[in-house]
Amino acid sequence: MKKKTSVLIVDNSGKDNQLIQIPTRLLLHWKKFLLVFNVLVILMFGILALIIYQKTSTHYQEKLAQANKVKSLIDLKKVKESFKAIDESIYRINGFLDARGLHDFKLANSGGEYEDFEITDINEISEYYENKIQGIEKTLNITPLGLPVSGEISSEFGYRQNPFGDYSTEQHFGLDFRGKTGDPVRATAHGKVEFAGVKGGYGNCIIISHGNDLKTLFGHLSKINVKVGQHIEIGDYIGDIGSTGRSSGPHLHYEIIQNNKKVNPKHYLKL
Repeated sequence: MKKKTSVLIVDNSGKDNQLIQIPTRLLLHWKKFLLVFNVLVILMFGILALIIYQKTSTHYQEKLAQANKVKSLIDLKKVKESFKAIDESIYRINGFLDARGLHDFKLANSGGEYEDFEITDINEISEYYENKIQGIEKTLNITPLGLPVSGEISSEFGYRQNPFGDYSTEQHFGLDFRGKTGDPVRATAHGKVEFAGVKGGYGNCIIISHGNDLKTLFGHLSKINVKVGQHIEIGDYIGDIGSTGRSSGPHLHYEIIQNNKKVNPKHYLKL
């Protein structure tokens, strides 16, 4: 390597010519040196790849061992039974909706196909039922359920004797609840106030639309605590029991209107 060969690098302009010296042996045997260099590079990358493989392989083995441990702790039979119970609950809720004519709100279930169920399907099925349960919650939130007041029912839906004493009968399109003037009245579902004011024989009246062809009507109120357009949540205080309009004493007249037809609210007092 002591012997060197001078190499003149000439610029086209002739201004920046440079003279460099390169070991003569390197020039004579450049192919061998290039081969050795390539071998060293390949060897270096091979060692690096081996190190990366060992690290990732160890991590993978640890994850696999952890997954197998979790798998061994899961009772697949109980998981299947749990999903089957959820499916049966959805079936019963659909029966509740069907009985009340709410066919558009029926919820799809899995159809009871559990024979080919594997542990690897848990995440997918869990997500499926999570979405369905959210659908149930949404449906129930906009379906009027339960009591609007704490009083007992004093007059049922259907034909009844005229409360004003002329011995005739009349069609009663809601439920009457006993109460005292000033007792609070509460909404039975999410919705939006469609009417709030005086409405003929109902006296002070509130009508709430629930956006699913269902409405609730509250009549004979002594006080209205909402206004038209207001969004209502389940259990919101909307007014007070009274005896306004065609009324023989303090009570709440409560109606449920489905597809513009008045239905028996008693069917909605409980699931």
